[in-house]
Amino acid sequence: LISPPPHHDIYSIEDLAQLIHDLKNANQEARISVKLVSEVGVGVVAAGVVKAKADHITISGHDGGTGAAAWTGVKHCGLPWELGIAEAQQTLVLNGLRDRVVLQTDGQLRTAKDVVVAALLGAEEFGFSTVPLIAMGCIMMRKCHLNTCPVGIATPVSYTHLTLPTKRIV
Repeated sequence: LISPPPHHDIYSIEDLAQLIHDLKNANQEARISVKLVSEVGVGVVAAGVVKAKADHITISGHDGGTGAAAWTGVKHCGLPWELGIAEAQQTLVLNGLRDRVVLQTDGQLRTAKDVVVAALLGAEEFGFSTVPLIAMGCIMMRKCHLNTCPVGIATPVSYTHLTLPTKRIV
């Protein structure tokens, strides 16, 4: 597992458009999603992604991050999701592109207030990871990318499933 994945074949919006085209030809029912880091200028990039015919865009905030990502990548990139989703929404509306894509945000969404704020800023979908992982028993060792998860949630080795909680968490 590599996060973010190295797409050495994508150097421009035209390259991304070709990849989206190929993916849609491979599976016409698929919803093609592109994940962008919340950063200055993300609105312009989002507009290009919509013109490339993506169906879904996730604007990811700086506070989130997968355990599969390198620590420096998690701690030293991006801006708060609020800034990114607001910029993407405004740019897409100003360019008449907003109705062509679904906007999602993630990056430490934890409360109902976060969801309401995200919706007011333009998000239609909301990504949660930390809270569900903790509910599953994750102890946040940040070793997902090493295949050494002590709880067994992010480790595809067959014997580790024995360490998962046996009670149903409500």
